[in-house]
Amino acid sequence: MVYDIGKFSGAVNAVIDNARVQGRLIENPDDSSLRALTSIQPGVRETVYGSLAFDSEPSSRAAKHCKNSVDNEFGDLEDRLLEQMTEILGTQKLILMDRVIGGVGGAVSRLVVPLEFVKIAYGGSKLFSPAPRVQIPDNYIVFFHDDEFERNRERKLPDKDVTIRLAMASDGRVVKINRNSDYLGEFKKGNFASEEWRAKQRTRGIFLHAGCRTDYLENGDGVYDEVSSLLIALSANGKTSTSCKVLARKEKEISWLVQDDGGILMPDGSFRGFEGGGIFVKTEGVSPENQIETYYGLLRRETVMQDVYVDESGNPDFFDYRKTSNGRAVIRREDFMHARAEIDAERIQNMILITRGPIIPAISKLSREQAVALMILGQAMQSSAGDPTQAGKLINEFFYDPFFVGDKAEHSHRLYGILEQNPQMNYYLLNTGAIGEGNKYNKITLNSTMSILDSLIRGGLTNWRDSPSGFLVPAAVRGLSDHYFRPEKLYSSGEYRNRQDNLNQQRRQILDNVSGLEPKIRDVFSK
Repeated sequence: MVYDIGKFSGAVNAVIDNARVQGRLIENPDDSSLRALTSIQPGVRETVYGSLAFDSEPSSRAAKHCKNSVDNEFGDLEDRLLEQMTEILGTQKLILMDRVIGGVGGAVSRLVVPLEFVKIAYGGSKLFSPAPRVQIPDNYIVFFHDDEFERNRERKLPDKDVTIRLAMASDGRVVKINRNSDYLGEFKKGNFASEEWRAKQRTRGIFLHAGCRTDYLENGDGVYDEVSSLLIALSANGKTSTSCKVLARKEKEISWLVQDDGGILMPDGSFRGFEGGGIFVKTEGVSPENQIETYYGLLRRETVMQDVYVDESGNPDFFDYRKTSNGRAVIRREDFMHARAEIDAERIQNMILITRGPIIPAISKLSREQAVALMILGQAMQSSAGDPTQAGKLINEFFYDPFFVGDKAEHSHRLYGILEQNPQMNYYLLNTGAIGEGNKYNKITLNSTMSILDSLIRGGLTNWRDSPSGFLVPAAVRGLSDHYFRPEKLYSSGEYRNRQDNLNQQRRQILDNVSGLEPKIRDVFSK
């Protein structure tokens, strides 16, 4: 029997209606009210900058405890979840908050949390813009907890008693229920997953886990060009850093942050951002030296900090990881030095995939088929944002997207079709980790990465050569040593060939497992 996912929206609406009738519902409180309610909750602190800071349980996403109705069968367990939600929230004071996902005319997302979880509404209110009044929203995201919530604090993430479910309807609507998590990222990523599903069901575009920047810079011929670039990566692999760093260096030049974490690439080559209010940044190791734009945004009164160490004097310490290395903050776009007023880009010129791996050049130029194949592979480094117990391991995540649902081949072909319609686009693979190993280990610093991007966006990388990696690499990049683009020099010829052969074999195995994939994509590493 097919499960009726309409039960999810029905149960949530009943919870809301009962709370409204009984006078237990606070609907769309303004920012000052949300701040006041948050500030009096246990464990919430005010920093020396006037911002509010708090901890979460768990301190990361709980992906292992999450299922969706497209890729999984729903049944009795989901019915019990809805019954438990109805019972527990049926006596509590609730906060209801509506926000727009994307720009004008975007989807409306409705958050429902118990008053003691008001911090989720306060932080989330700064990520997305206020919504017009609607009777029926596009998405619902609900949080509640039971007695296991406190016991979970002593458990590792895989062992925590957490349940997260996404009911995804064929018309693009989504309901996400979160049991025993008050992690702000579950609200953000609930909207991320909902927007991806909505794009698939209601548009001809494709939602990508991408940052977007637009730069107006002078090239080597003295001509000023506007270039918009997508930077696609798994969390904590350099997406926000590379999207946010300013490249402009003199009068007339401008660097704009458009988006830092997602949006829809449309068939006409435009990009529609999905976070109109703020930026959800990772605070680990942020300083004026390495991320000055983010650093000063963190010091604003309206910034919201989660799982960031704050000392007895109220000073946040972005280098203290005793709580977690997954410290996070929401910075309002208006408090971020160069966030553009618009969250869309008219036309994308560069699609840059971010990866890690010791034999991968610091930058490579790709064919369209290679770019789509590498999106399928999604090779990246696991971070504390995904699973703290696996942080630092190289993993493969389809489309760099932990929230993908549906048919992989269909999704890949949709991207390929969009890229075919945009001949102005170029494709690159950017290694933000290191090349070499052991005593030949060479870290690729953020400054080195930004030097590469500066040369690329200014049109300075025009001489590309064949590489044993199977990609093209630049003949030279100003200020950087040659071995960053020719990691084969760090190994004996036999050792490098074995490593490259093994990597390509792993790639072929993953691509072969995508049923129905077009041969021109599937076989790019078979040549």
